[in-house]
Amino acid sequence: MNATAQTPHKEHDLEIYGAPLNQAKLAVVLLHGRRQSAQEAYKNGEAIGLADVAYILPIAKGLTWYPHSFMAPLDSNQPSLDQALDCVSATIEELRSYGFADRQIVLMGFSQGACLATEYIYRRPASFGGLIAFSGGLFGPEGVEWGTPPDNWISRRSSAPAIATAGCRWSASSTPHKPSAAPAPRWISACIRACRTMFAPTRLTPLAACCPPCCNRKSA
Repeated sequence: MNATAQTPHKEHDLEIYGAPLNQAKLAVVLLHGRRQSAQEAYKNGEAIGLADVAYILPIAKGLTWYPHSFMAPLDSNQPSLDQALDCVSATIEELRSYGFADRQIVLMGFSQGACLATEYIYRRPASFGGLIAFSGGLFGPEGVEWGTPPDNWISRRSSAPAIATAGCRWSASSTPHKPSAAPAPRWISACIRACRTMFAPTRLTPLAACCPPCCNRKSA
């Protein structure tokens, strides 16, 4: 698979973990964090422990999707942000060509990847199977407003209401922990349980699961 041919992120082909694509019941577009390797990113998928899920990882040029914090002014991360979103689109299109319906595709990411996945769902909504954001949120500085044109504007108290406009039911782990502290096993476990619920074949409503930041938000 080489969905990155038309983007700056063409140094690497897509990496695939988990079930083979011709056997998988669900495909997860897994977006790595800043300077995070594919193997490290896959650890969250591996922890979910389901045999019939394929994890597809596009790899950012220099292992960085965009240069600044996701809370920086929007223009400061352009054109990198749009190029990264295009890379996600190309990956999804390739999965569709393999026969995956949108409801069989889940977006999942950590840190930078979580921000990118969340922004993708918000900007380019479709009937995807779900969103898993390990420590991330929508782009924009503190106080920015998001909305669904023309007049449904949402304040930046949380990304959750904005994501809900894309048709997702929201689930979040709220276990607090200090900035820059190591990830707390309790909230990691809660997130993994939410992921297993998301992947259940009987689930009818797209689910957005968000885990709290495990590091300084300005680093994402």
